[in-house]
Amino acid sequence: MAQADIRAMVREYYGKTLSSSDDLRTDACTCATTAPPKYVLDIFPELDPEIVEHFYGCGSPLPPALEGATVLDLGCGTGRDVFIAAKLVGPQGHVIGIDMTPSQLEFARSHEAAQIERLGLPESNVEFIESYIEDMSMIADDSVDVVISNCVINLSPFKEELFREIFRVLKPGGELYFSDIFSDRRVPEGFYDDPILRGECLSGAMYIEDFRRMLADCGTQVCYDVAHEPLEVGDFQIATKLGSIGFASRTMRAIKCDKFEDREEDYQQTATYLGTMPENKRYFDLDSEVRFIKDRPVAISGNMATFLENSRYAPHFKVTPRRDHVGPFDFEVANAALQVTRGKRSVDLEWIEDSCARLDIEPFERRIHDKALLESARLDTMQVNVTYRCNLACNHCYLGCSPKNEECMSLETMEAVLAAFKTGGFKVMDITGGSPEMNPDLEWFIGEASKIAEQVIVRTNLVILDDSEYAHFKDVYVDNKVKLVTSMPYFDAAGVDEQRGAGSFASIMKVLREMNALGYGVDPELQIDLAYNVDGPFLPPDQADLEDFYRYELEHAEGVKFNGLYAMNNWNMGRFAGKLLAARTYDAYNKLLADNYNGATVAHIMCRTQLNVDYDGGLYDCEVNHVLGLPLDGPANVRDIVDAPLPKRRIKTSPICYSCAAGCGSSCGGSLLEKYAK
Repeated sequence: MAQADIRAMVREYYGKTLSSSDDLRTDACTCATTAPPKYVLDIFPELDPEIVEHFYGCGSPLPPALEGATVLDLGCGTGRDVFIAAKLVGPQGHVIGIDMTPSQLEFARSHEAAQIERLGLPESNVEFIESYIEDMSMIADDSVDVVISNCVINLSPFKEELFREIFRVLKPGGELYFSDIFSDRRVPEGFYDDPILRGECLSGAMYIEDFRRMLADCGTQVCYDVAHEPLEVGDFQIATKLGSIGFASRTMRAIKCDKFEDREEDYQQTATYLGTMPENKRYFDLDSEVRFIKDRPVAISGNMATFLENSRYAPHFKVTPRRDHVGPFDFEVANAALQVTRGKRSVDLEWIEDSCARLDIEPFERRIHDKALLESARLDTMQVNVTYRCNLACNHCYLGCSPKNEECMSLETMEAVLAAFKTGGFKVMDITGGSPEMNPDLEWFIGEASKIAEQVIVRTNLVILDDSEYAHFKDVYVDNKVKLVTSMPYFDAAGVDEQRGAGSFASIMKVLREMNALGYGVDPELQIDLAYNVDGPFLPPDQADLEDFYRYELEHAEGVKFNGLYAMNNWNMGRFAGKLLAARTYDAYNKLLADNYNGATVAHIMCRTQLNVDYDGGLYDCEVNHVLGLPLDGPANVRDIVDAPLPKRRIKTSPICYSCAAGCGSSCGGSLLEKYAK
C-alpha cells in the first residue's frame, strides 16, 4: 500500500470508524496503567468530559517546567493534551496542535472557547492546524520548546521525515517528550496495510533500536525511557495475527543537542535537584530508573549531565563538573560509590567478600601454611580508639571519621582500659581516633597512661593543633614524652590538600615547625613519625626510599624535621573504598593485594602482638576488625579483662587481611619487611 493510502486509511479510522475511545478493539492506544502525574491530574476536573471521552492515547506526555513555554502537540486529535498544556504553560506560553483529521480538529475548535474559560485563562493561548504531522512548514526553525505526542508517531508512514521536522522546529535544548507504542522487533511489512493494525497503533509501532537510530540521524545520540508498560493485545484475532511480537507503551524523552556521546560514559559527576519546579517540588524523574530527590546528590553519566545542563531543566539542578573518565557508566555502581563516599552506606564484610568472590580470590586463612601464626599469646600493644570525631574528613580514611561523628570513649571506659593494661602486662598504649584531641578526657588519659606504659603513642593529624582550642596539647605531648604519628599522604600542598582539605598542608608544616622548636624530631626522647597511606589501587613505594625522599623534600622546602616514615597499604573500607569505587578500581585493588600476598609478612602482622579497644570498650584483634564487626571470641569488652589477662586467642581473618600481608606488608608501624620481590 502506498504511503499516501496509509494516511487516508488512518484518517478514515480515526475520523469515521471511531466515535469514542470505547470503539478501539485493543488497548494499545489507551493502555497506560500508570496514573498521570499529579500536576496533570489536577487539571482533569477542569476538562470538558466530551474532550476526555474522545481521547485516544497511551500515556501522559506532559513534562514539568512548562510555564511560559511554546509546546507543539503532534496528532492532537480532539485537543485533550493541548488544553492541559495550555494550563501548564500559562498566559505567557503558547500551544500548537497539529492533526490531519478535519473532524477531530473541528471538535477541538468547537470546544476551545468554553475550555479556555474553564481553565481560567484570560484568553486563548492555543491554535489548531490541519496538516500532516510530517509537514510543519508553517512553524519556524528553532521556535518550539517542547514537542509532545500521544500515541500518534507510530501512525506516520514517514517517520524519518517526521523526526527531522521535529528537530528542525525545536529550539537548541528543546525537548521531545512523547508516548507511543514500541515493538521488541521490526513489524513485518505485510502488516502495514492492515487498517485495523495500523489504526490500533500496532503495525506502525517502532522497533526501539530503529528509533534510536533515527534520533542519531537527527544529531541526537541520547534518549531516555521515562515509563515502560508491556502491552497485552486483548483481541484474540489480532493477537493471533501478530504472533510473537512484543509491544509496550513507552514514554520517551530526548533533547535537541549535538554534545552527546553515543554511549553513557562515567566522569564521576553528580546532579542535585533543587526542588524548584513548581509541579514537582520533591523530586524529578529523568527516566524510569533515575529519580532525583530534592537536595540529594545522584551520580550521573556524562550524557545525563549534558541533558540537564543544556535543557530548560538547567536552572533546577546543580551539576558537578566532569572529572577523570572512569569507563562506561553503571548507574547502580556509581551511586553505590557515591553513597559510600557520602557516608550513607558502608563497605561491610559482605561487600568485600562479594568482590573477592567475583575475582576468585582464595580466603586469606587458606594462604597461611603455618596456622599457628594465627594464635596470639603475647600482647605488647593496646591500641585504643578514643573517638571517631575528627576535625577533618580525609578521603583516604577507612574509618569514615569526620566532625559529624559523635562516638567518644567515656572516662569510665578509660579507667577500665588503664586497669586492663596493667593486668595484661601491656607495654605500649597506642591512642588513635578520629582526632584523639577531641575527646574531652584525653589529657587526663595521657597523664595516667604515661605512668604505667613504657611508651604512649598518639596518632594525630597535627592540623588540629593549629586550633587554639587544642593547641595546649603540644605541651601535654612534650610533658609526657608522647610519641606522635601523623598522616602525611604527600610531601607538598597539592597532594596533601587534595586528600585532607584546603590549607591542611600549611597547617601541618606550621605545627611541625612548632613541634621541632619544642624538641620533636630533634630530641631523641621526643619522636614524631610520618605515615604515608596509599590513596589509590597500588602498593606503597619502598619505605626506606620514601622516607629519604620525604626527608629531602620537607627539610629543604619547608625546613621541618621528623624521625621516621611509615609506608602503609590502605584498607579498602570507608571513604577510601568510596574513592576506589568512584574510580571503578575497587575490585582491581583487591586483586592487587591478593596477587601480591607475601607469606613472610604473616609472622609480623600487628594483630599477633596487639589488642584493639573500641570507644565503647569492645575488644577486637585490630581496628579494621571492629569496623567489620568481627569481635574477639571470648571476652567481649575491656571490662572483662580488668581482673584477669586476656587468654590465648585465635585471630579472626577476612579478605581485608590481604592489605596487611601484601608486598612488604603493612601495619600501624609501617612496612613489615624491608624488601619485597614478587
